[in-house]
Amino acid sequence: MTYLALLGSPRKKGNSAALLASFLDGAASKGHSGRTLFLQEKRILPCTSCNSCKKDGKGTGKCVLKDDMAELYPLVSEADTIVHAFPVYWWSMPAQTKLFQDRLYALDYESFNGKKLFLLLTYGGEDPNSGPRLIEDTFRDICDFLGMELAGCLGTCSGVIPVEKNKSVLEKAFLLGASM
Repeated sequence: MTYLALLGSPRKKGNSAALLASFLDGAASKGHSGRTLFLQEKRILPCTSCNSCKKDGKGTGKCVLKDDMAELYPLVSEADTIVHAFPVYWWSMPAQTKLFQDRLYALDYESFNGKKLFLLLTYGGEDPNSGPRLIEDTFRDICDFLGMELAGCLGTCSGVIPVEKNKSVLEKAFLLGASM
């Protein structure tokens, strides 16, 4: 199975990156491969809702905005599985992930049918924390709309123990990746 893993944190070596690395190690242990992108390095402009991408009524995969999404659309279409890893910001996803998600509007929604989605979420503060649940609910609705399967969600508080030192959560991430 091929994946597209998206690190939506502005920090390349933070908690979300550590969680994603363990997940991808688990996926590799079962022979899965794919691409990992650091969204912070991509220039993704906000959707202007011009609807140029929907001229055929379905989605052309082409946007009038000239940015890095042109190279990302084929990667999304080719992947069997999408993996999002990001920190919870204000009970939601960070800007890097939100911009990417909004721009998926340009694709034909039927191209998402049967794809899997995994969420890897980190957050500071304390438990209980409603942020991961709110994000999971958002992506569950997105998956239902697009005909995707929300195959797994792992949220972990990194406020006390950094993810890279949390053997228990790293093992959970590894096993979740192996379940791909």
